[in-house]
Formats: sequence, C-alpha cells, structure tokens
Amino acid sequence: MIKTTNAQYPLMIKKHYLLFCILYIPGLLFAQTKTIYFDSGWKETTKSSAVFYRPLPLLKSGTLELLRDYYVKGDVMQMQGYFAGGNKKNWVGTRFSYEYNGQDKYETLYINTTKQKKLTYYFDDGEIWKTIEYGDSLKSGKTIEYKPDGSILGEAIYKDGYLDSGIVGYHNNHGDYQRYNAETGSDEFVTTPVRKTSKAYKEIYYWKKTLKTAVEYSYRNDRLILEKHFDENGNLIQQTDSTSYFYPEKELKEGKYFYYSTQKSSVSKAPEYIEYKSFPFSEVNMENVSYIVLYRGTINFLEKHPADDLYREIRYHFFNDNGTDFVRLQRDYTFGGWKPIERFKDGEMQFIPVSDLEALSKERVFRKFSKRKWTNVYLKNKPVSEQLYFSSPDCMGKTRRYSSSGKTETNEQESKLIYLNLAPGKYIILRQNGGYFIPKSSGDIIEIPNYVQE
Repeated sequence: MIKTTNAQYPLMIKKHYLLFCILYIPGLLFAQTKTIYFDSGWKETTKSSAVFYRPLPLLKSGTLELLRDYYVKGDVMQMQGYFAGGNKKNWVGTRFSYEYNGQDKYETLYINTTKQKKLTYYFDDGEIWKTIEYGDSLKSGKTIEYKPDGSILGEAIYKDGYLDSGIVGYHNNHGDYQRYNAETGSDEFVTTPVRKTSKAYKEIYYWKKTLKTAVEYSYRNDRLILEKHFDENGNLIQQTDSTSYFYPEKELKEGKYFYYSTQKSSVSKAPEYIEYKSFPFSEVNMENVSYIVLYRGTINFLEKHPADDLYREIRYHFFNDNGTDFVRLQRDYTFGGWKPIERFKDGEMQFIPVSDLEALSKERVFRKFSKRKWTNVYLKNKPVSEQLYFSSPDCMGKTRRYSSSGKTETNEQESKLIYLNLAPGKYIILRQNGGYFIPKSSGDIIEIPNYVQE
C-alpha cells in the first residue's frame, strides 16, 4: 500500500485535471461542432446538398430542449422552439419561425404545463433575445425582450395568455394556443379564457442599424390609439391618432400606411407603404394621371412612372366625415404596384389619354353639361318616368312623374358631383351615385348607369 502525503495532493490534482482535459474537452468540442444537414424536404443529407442545418447538442432548460434550425444560405435562423419528453413534436411555449432572409414569419403558441416556467430565446449569434414567463399553462407574468447590444427593448406583463401592459416587440397577441396530443400525434387548439380588458401597452420596432425606434404603436383596451414613425436617426416622420381615420370604416384619411418587415422586432430596410390623400368633392387633385380607363360603366385612373414605362392604378373611395363628403385617393408604394400597361388591359377596356381632354376650368366643365337631361331607359312606356339633370354645380337632381295621377316628385340633391383635376386646367366630373362626364376634345363621353340622354 502506498501512502500519499499531503504534499503530494497538488501534484495528483494537476495530473487528474490534465487527464480530464485530455479525455473530456476534445469530446465536448466535438459535440459542440456536430451538425445535422437537411435538404429542402427535411431529409438528412450531406453538407454540399443541404438547405437547412441543425447544430448539436441541443440546449437544455430543465426537462426541455431548445431546437434551433438554420438556413445554410446566410447562416440565419429558420426556427427556434422548446420541446418536451424528447419528442420534437411536443412543442412547449412559443415556436418562432423565420424567412430565409431572417425576417419574422410567424409565431405558434403552445401551452406550457412543465415545471420550467421561464423560457429563454436567442438571437442568431446566441445572445439572449427574449425571456417569457408562464403560469399553469399560458403566458402569465413578465416577458422581457432585448436588443442585440443587450439593452432592453421592453418589459411586458401577460395575464391569462394575453398581453396586459408594458412594451413588446413583434408578437402574436391572438391567444390561439395549441397543445400536443400524444394519442393522435398532432396539435390541437386549446380553449383559452375570454379576453377581458387590458391596460395600456406599446408595440415597438427598432432600426437594426442604429437601434433607434422605427415605429411605436400605442394601445388601450386593445385599440390602437397612437402611431409614431421615425427615420433611422430618430426623427419623427409621421404621427397618427384616432382623429386620423374615417369612422366607422377605420380607414386612414391622410398619410402613409406602412408595412414593416421585422427581424426579431428590428427593421433592416425602409418599409413599403400605401399613401392616402383626401379631398372634398369640390376639387380633387389627382396629380400625374396619364390615362382614364373605362370598363363596364366604371372609371379608373393610371399614373405613369416618372422614369420607366410602367403604370400604377390610383384608387379612390368616398367617405363621409362629420357630415362632409370626401374622396380619398390611394397610391401603392408596395407589392409591385408599378406594372406594364399591358397588365391593365383587356378587350372591353377603353383607355383615354389625359392629353385628349379639353382644357376647361371647373366652371366651364359644369356649363358644358348643365343644360342636358337624361331619362331612365328601363322605365320607358311605364306608368312612372325618371329624369336626371344638373340642379346646381354641386348636385344632380331627379324628377319622377306618375302618368296616372300627374304627380311629380323632385329631389334636387339626388347625387353629389365630384370634380377631378387630372392635369393643370383639365377636369372631369364624377357622379357619386355612379356615372361620369368627360369633356374630350374629339367628343364628350358621358355615362350614367340606366340613363340615356334625351
């Protein structure tokens, strides 16, 4: 038997530690670098043929494991989510999915009945992105979201699965939770408590480059009450509130409706948008219209691209705000709004260049049509007849006559008139109830559904 003295202990410890390093650390490094590769159909393949990959070992959190898959192209995350019991179908908490360019795709909410009530999610580089607390099964408690520099984007409180107060980034607040059914091997939706009330909360996206706020949405009782949009330097570029919308339609009156593509709540590029402008009926400035398009009694307008041989449609809609009628114009700066003119054509369409319009003032356009009258063609040889006429520069009137009694009914404001300024000094007239009056140099074009000129 060899007796070991106290003086020999340090030497033995060093030897055992060295042996541990030789035997264990290379295995640990090997485990950290092991990767599984998948093709587009999620079948295992070689690295050279892979579309996705999965680093191993998986990160464990109590009894749960965090699955993180990546796109080979760009090395960006494809999804992240926790599963339980070694079953990769048994999702717990939130499963986040991403596009190939890193943009947020969707969130899928799952109940969490495990003992691990605080789940942590990560940026692509492994830094902490978000922590979420759960109650018995649904989100309950504090959620904290971080920016890439470690600063806090926001803290929020959830109750019974719903956002109640605080600040969040991009999130799914619909409360549509699911759970894994072990018997069927598939997910099923869970009945959650009815949404009651919520306090004030905000949803914030930030510019990825500068980390400054890009947009801030403020809610009260789940109703959007204020929007603030900023450029990359933090300058306010647009603010809207409840007075900025037509009600009850909840349509924006003036300004831009932005479409943000987020990457874990950050914004890497300028958002696409639709721009709206509203005008009273007396004079609507269409701006830069190139063609009037007539199709089956309807009228539309095309604007030409300033540099390319492309066009986009200018849409319009009528709204009433506190007793005043408005025309709202809509231009798309998104979703491929510019197209070749052939994309707008079909055999029944008539294209009228704005250059063909007579250069007449609004008053002269009215005088040009004001002496004419139109009758309802469908009431010909009937006991009742209808006649339309210009009752004033602002309205058309209607007269209805009954042959049996000789009675006459008159409505001086049967339909309001909208004056569209399509180019400097060039106007056409729309009838609110349908129809149009176009002063064309080679001959007027007039159409009122169901009516013919006398």
